[in-house]
This record gives sequence, structure tokens and C-alpha cells, in this order.
Amino acid sequence: MQFSKKSCRRLVMIVDCHKMLVNSHKMLENFVVNCDDVNLKRTTMTTNRRDFIRTSSMLAAGSILLPSFTLAGSKMKPGLQVYSMRNQLKDDFEGTMEYIAKVGYKHIEGYGLGTDGKFLGKISASHYKKVIADLGMELKATHCSYTSADKAGKMVDAAKETGMEYMIVPYTPDNARKTADGWKEVAENYNKIGELCKEVGMKFGYHNHDFEFKELDGIIPQELLIESTDASLVHFEIDLFWATKGGYDTLELLKKYPGRIQLFHVKDATPELEGCTVGEGIIDFKSIFTAGLADAVEYYFIEDERTDDPYKNVKADYAYMSKQSFAL
Repeated sequence: MQFSKKSCRRLVMIVDCHKMLVNSHKMLENFVVNCDDVNLKRTTMTTNRRDFIRTSSMLAAGSILLPSFTLAGSKMKPGLQVYSMRNQLKDDFEGTMEYIAKVGYKHIEGYGLGTDGKFLGKISASHYKKVIADLGMELKATHCSYTSADKAGKMVDAAKETGMEYMIVPYTPDNARKTADGWKEVAENYNKIGELCKEVGMKFGYHNHDFEFKELDGIIPQELLIESTDASLVHFEIDLFWATKGGYDTLELLKKYPGRIQLFHVKDATPELEGCTVGEGIIDFKSIFTAGLADAVEYYFIEDERTDDPYKNVKADYAYMSKQSFAL
């Protein structure tokens, strides 16, 4: 039988409480054994044993009360990859972020952090952080440029300045992924960038598209990346839409590589594998989230790449995910 991390924490709390009760009982027994008053000794031991049994039984059933306590620290809150409103952010960064906050999003994943240490080519790390924080949201991660580790210093410094947890490369360029050997070199580069992030207390990650799940030279690039990178240096953000479009079962990926996937990109797909509003497509978010949360997933970010009406789209996506108990 397997238990989720939340269930394990709950059981540990029950066991710890029981240990404390046992120790207290032993101390009281020791006191009574050395007590000269025979009547006090008899009364205390009878009452204490009865109370001990009753309290132990209540602790054994403690999972009835403890879930609300353990879930209070859950990291899961609706997040948005703000690339969903990329054109609007370029025109009005502050105003668009204000709209995102009003919709209800609490966690933000940025994009466009370049090797010059600027967001979107012009916004400083300090200003980016301030705008988001002043709106009551938290910047948890960002997508950044693909580059070699020796040129990633300013990106790492800027990401660190914002206080975010994850810096993520969202795309491996075509010229770097033509062969299996090319993917191996990419994996080694990601290990090196991961070292830079770890040195400053951050985590480095990689976000997939569909091509990582297409066989190449006898390998599946996504599997090679996971197997060829250090688990303490490189983490993975699985885009559920792109994995589905690539023909790979995310549940199987979670099962095959436990502990390697920390983040989800949430977007839905039509039967024709085109983008659609979250909750209206074919992706089984409940099963995927249940498996992910039982493993190592910490955060999720909705990403809606449709450009027809981003204001309406991100609001509809939020309306669905904010009502799903498995995602909170």
C-alpha cells in the first residue's frame, strides 16, 4: 500500500502525539510507584490507565481532525504563466498584472528573462518583483532564455533577486536537439546551470513541448534528459498539453520517474489536440494531479496560448481550476 505525502505527514503527527502520551504516562507511573499514599496511588493509576486508553483511541482516529491542520500549509494555489497575456504585458505591464490579480491568481510564473538579466528586454528584477508583490501575488518561477552555463550568470542573479524558487528553460533550440548526442550535451549544460542555481538557493528546471516525446536515434529525448541530469540540480515542469500532443501519458512519466517532476503547466486539449479552455477538453487533470501531489509536484501554472481573447481565456481557466479540490 502506498500513501501520499500528506497522509504520511498526518500519520507521523499521530505517532508523535502518541509517543508524547506514552512518555507522560510512564512519568506518572514512576511518580505513583514512589508515592507513599496507597489510596492516591490506586486512584491515580486506575484513572490514568482509563484516560490513556481513551486518549489513545482518539489519536488513532485523529485523521478525522488532522487533515485541516496539515492542509493549511499546502503550496497549491492557482498560478498563471503570464505568457498567456504576452501581448498585453508588452503594452501595459502594470495594468495587465493588475487584471491577473483581480481574476484571483495568487502564484505567478514569469517569462522572458534574458541573459542581460532583464525581463521582456527592459524590466529590472526589482521592479518585476515589486509590481507582483504589491498586487498580493507571489512570483514563484520564471521562464528564461536558453544559453550555455557560462553565459547564465546575469539570469541567475536576476532570478535570485526576485526571491523566486525556480528558473526554467522552456525550450531547447532546434540546432541543439538534432541527435541523441546533441540531447546529451544539452543535459550536461542543464546540469551546469542547475549547479549555478543551487549555489544561490534556487532550483533549475526544464519545460517540455511535444518534440521531447518523439523518438530520435532510438531514444525519447524527455526520458534521456531526466536520466542524464542530476536529480538535485535539474527539475522538470511537465506541460500537460504538450505531453498529450506528443503522445506520452503523463501518469506513466510520473510513475517511471518518481521525484523528478515538481511543476505542472495546465492547459487543455480538444480531441483534435488543439488548445481549449481548461476543463473543456480531454485531459484528465484529476488523475494527473492526484498522482503528482502524491509524488513531488509543488506548483502548477495555467498557460493558455490562445490569442483570441486572453482576458476571457485566463478568467475562464481560473474559474475552473479554482473550484477543483484536487488543485488547491
